[in-house]
Order: sequence, then C-alpha cells, then structure tokens
Amino acid sequence: MKYRNILFDLDGTLIDSAPGIEESFFYAYKQIYKIDCPKNIRKLIGPPIDQVLVFINGEKNSSIINKFVEEFKYHYDNAGYKNSLLFDGVLNILEILSLNKNVKTFLVTNKRYKPTKLLLKYFLIEKYFCEICCPDSLVVKFTNKTDLVGNLLIRQGLRQNETILIGDTNHDSIAASLNELDFAFVDYGYGFCDNYQYLLTDINRLMNVL
Repeated sequence: MKYRNILFDLDGTLIDSAPGIEESFFYAYKQIYKIDCPKNIRKLIGPPIDQVLVFINGEKNSSIINKFVEEFKYHYDNAGYKNSLLFDGVLNILEILSLNKNVKTFLVTNKRYKPTKLLLKYFLIEKYFCEICCPDSLVVKFTNKTDLVGNLLIRQGLRQNETILIGDTNHDSIAASLNELDFAFVDYGYGFCDNYQYLLTDINRLMNVL
C-alpha cells in the first residue's frame, strides 16, 4: 500500500450525521430566536456549529452565539447524535484496514470530543483508530482542521508522503493541501471540493486508492 497513515474525517465521510445535527440546530434556533430556522443547513455541515449559525443569519452578538451553541450541545449530546447513520461500507473498510499491521488509521474532526466519543461508541468503531483528534481533545485548542492535522503529523511523526486525508468538504481539502498531504474527496457527503487527488463516489473505492 502506498499510504501507511489514513486520516478520516467523521461527519459526511464515515457517518451521516446530518439528521441529528439538523434536529439539534433547529431546536437551538427555536430556543434562541423563538422562530423556525429559515434555511436548510445540510450543505453547511462540517465547520464548527457557531460558524454555521453566523452563515445562516449573520449573527454578530457573541453572547447570543454562545447561548445558541450551549443549546445545541445540550440537545445533540443527549439526543441528536443518536439520529446519525453509519455510511454503507464503512465498517467493512475499517475492519480491512485494521488487519494490515503496516497501516494506521486516525480520526480528525471538527466535532467536539464528547459527541465524537459518543458516536464512536454508539457505532462500535472507536477501536479502529490510533488516535481521535478533535478541536478540544488536547491541551491546546484548535479552531481549524488545518492546524489540527498539522499537530497530529508532528506529534505522531507521520511522513507526509505516506499519509492521506479522506474527507467531504473544502475544509478537508485545504487542511490536506496546507499540510502537503494527498486528499481523497468523498462526494456523497455534505460539502463540495474542486481540489483533490482522488474522487470517491463510494467509501468501498478507497481500497483502490490506498
């Protein structure tokens, strides 16, 4: 295999978390603004939820944004995350990779550590990852995936030419590019991308890339 280190995004790549995120987002929106959210957020899923809110309505009040985030967290961590689905083929791919002693798999996500752990345990896939990297999983807090990936490469001593990032958004593509990694774009996720080395219409096609 060309790549010894596989970095997976979570939302839109391994799991279809949109139903749960949407439900929790709409719940928080109603709690804060007392009206239904006026827009569909599915194609916006990926960045931190406060950024999604700002994109939706241009909110500038940091106090309101913080309250919204807390309402979202409360609902998502207790109920919303259970509405997620594991994409077809993911479990099989992770199992195949786990059998190769020369390959290490990592999870790198913009999702908070608590719901990430809840999801991995819910789907029984936590055991497949050497490390789970979230914005708040380390002493240093990260605000973007580029820095999160860069930090992982340094700490784990991963060679760039042996490492590939798999994701579904332009944020993932940028993180790969700025860290000089190859990028495989899964087009069944939530985002868009026009800069990638590989296009995956199905996660099962990943084995043809590696």
